[in-house]
Amino acid sequence: MSAVKTPSPNSSFASLETIDFSRLVDKDPAEQLKLLALSVKDGFFYLDLQGPRIKKILEDKENVMRMMEWYFALPLEEKMKDDRHTHTHGYKPPGTFTGFRKGSRDCYETLKVAYAEMVAHSEMLPEAVKERMQLFESFIGLSHFVNKTLLTSLSDVLSLRGPSRFEEHHRNDKPSNTTLVLLHYPQQSLDEGMGHNKHTDIGSLTLLFTKQWGLQLQQPGSDDWSFVAPREGHAIINVGDSLRFLSGKKFNSCLHRVVPVAEDEDRYSIAYFLRPENAVHLEDSEGRRVKAEEWHDQKYVMFGETHEKQSQSSMLTGGMESQLVSIQV
Repeated sequence: MSAVKTPSPNSSFASLETIDFSRLVDKDPAEQLKLLALSVKDGFFYLDLQGPRIKKILEDKENVMRMMEWYFALPLEEKMKDDRHTHTHGYKPPGTFTGFRKGSRDCYETLKVAYAEMVAHSEMLPEAVKERMQLFESFIGLSHFVNKTLLTSLSDVLSLRGPSRFEEHHRNDKPSNTTLVLLHYPQQSLDEGMGHNKHTDIGSLTLLFTKQWGLQLQQPGSDDWSFVAPREGHAIINVGDSLRFLSGKKFNSCLHRVVPVAEDEDRYSIAYFLRPENAVHLEDSEGRRVKAEEWHDQKYVMFGETHEKQSQSSMLTGGMESQLVSIQV
């Protein structure tokens, strides 16, 4: 991978705080309180993963990144063999969803590996994954552990009990849309406005790794798009719609997007999306009672709609745009 290009110095940059994962594992009360405060305030933060009990995930991440560079360089017809025409499994070609500018389509392609299929060693897994089962089992297992630890910490600090605890909505043996997504943004013109349109994430928690710039967010109280700096040894965590709804809308599901920074640079990122059990009921941003599976499927449909149709619904942004306006006022 070539040297990482940085945004213009005149750009806005997000100021994110850091959670130490090792302290959460040790159930440190101060770190748990900090996690709660950041989930309420921003819904976005860095997670330090350099502690001895979790740093293996960083080694796995590097190996997954090397696999991604190889896989996404394959001819399109080869990758299309992994296209299963679903939102949780296999390959997605570029141009499926909207870009960040009106009238544009996205530029990115993905390969998705569902948690349930990995646990079951499904024959439906992509061949590139089956050839690296030990790596993907390790990486997905550690990613799942990280996100579940965050949920447990939030339940602890809120003194939740029994079925009201967040992790009780994310049981490992129940069907869910929890998925690992490998993303590749090919080189593109900075004027095309492709990238990844503004949105909030569907699920509960997103664990994101990237070495390159491009991710932007809107923090509460601001209408500026601010770049999030990649940080070695850390993941970026954000709260998604489902956890916001499960928290009674106390937590923020942060609005974010991806824009190109350099025309001669390919961008790679890895996202592990922890999502609730499909049968869990949520109250969405418009007060509707929906199952988590329904919210997932309906929002993915909205990703593919035109910008005009997206603007007529709060679904793509999880209702957070009106929330940001009220905070500014």
